[in-house]
Amino acid sequence: MHRTSLLKSPFKGTRYHPFSSEDHWGLCRNNSVAFQLIKDLIQFVPFGIPQEWTEINEISPGKPVVILISGFGAYPGSLRVMRKRLLRDGFNVVVQTLSYQSINDSISGFSWLAQNLNVLVQALRNKEELKNQKIFIVAHSAGGLVARHFIQHLNGERSCDGLVTLATPHRGLWFASLGFLTHLIVKARCIYDILPISHFVRDLNSADFPKNFPMISIYSHADVLCSVKTTRLPPILAQCKSVSEHSLTEVSHMEFLIRKEPYLVIKKWFESQNVSFSSPKSTDPLKAIS
Repeated sequence: MHRTSLLKSPFKGTRYHPFSSEDHWGLCRNNSVAFQLIKDLIQFVPFGIPQEWTEINEISPGKPVVILISGFGAYPGSLRVMRKRLLRDGFNVVVQTLSYQSINDSISGFSWLAQNLNVLVQALRNKEELKNQKIFIVAHSAGGLVARHFIQHLNGERSCDGLVTLATPHRGLWFASLGFLTHLIVKARCIYDILPISHFVRDLNSADFPKNFPMISIYSHADVLCSVKTTRLPPILAQCKSVSEHSLTEVSHMEFLIRKEPYLVIKKWFESQNVSFSSPKSTDPLKAIS
């Protein structure tokens, strides 16, 4: 019978296994982080989304609007759960993606994407049935940088009523430079715009933020892709009374779009903006998603 050998301990009368419980815990923790990182990176595999997600022709009158923005290069279908929850809570939802499939922004970068967001918001505002309805932006990851450019440089506060950012690298992200080694190289300008040294990020974090414009930044200590160091608000935003941030502890980068905890924070923030919900508070739309 094979037996695992034990080594003598320097302490008299005790024996120990060559792999201690502390070593085992360290290996498990490292494996868990690596596994979570792989799960998050899978969401950057290029796929499309149903066209109706991005259209505004099916907008229902009498309901507020949420423009849901994906992260840069991420699989847009990852927005499915968040979109379902918002729809069931009585919002009109329009999706704007930052996927790699369109190369029109390869030269102009995120500023061009912000221009697209501006066009979308103005188109919604021009619809008669939405003139008195609130329009919010919920942006994941680098999508939050695009939304901030729209708010800070394109007078977005005049036509939009609030911004929610999820796991957004407000201070820039060096990890994004790995995109130069992947299919995302076709969006090299966008990759550069995410880096802390880029003019895009430095300009965002030095430009004034509209006074009294409501915004919340939600980040997580378990986010491997965008760590707390990158997602904490820069001083230009942290000093604004209308801007807040909320930290989570066990939500990974892509789980911001799936887990219930982030959505409950978003929902509570919407309530603070005097938004009413059509669905019962106890209903979790995730249970109804096939």
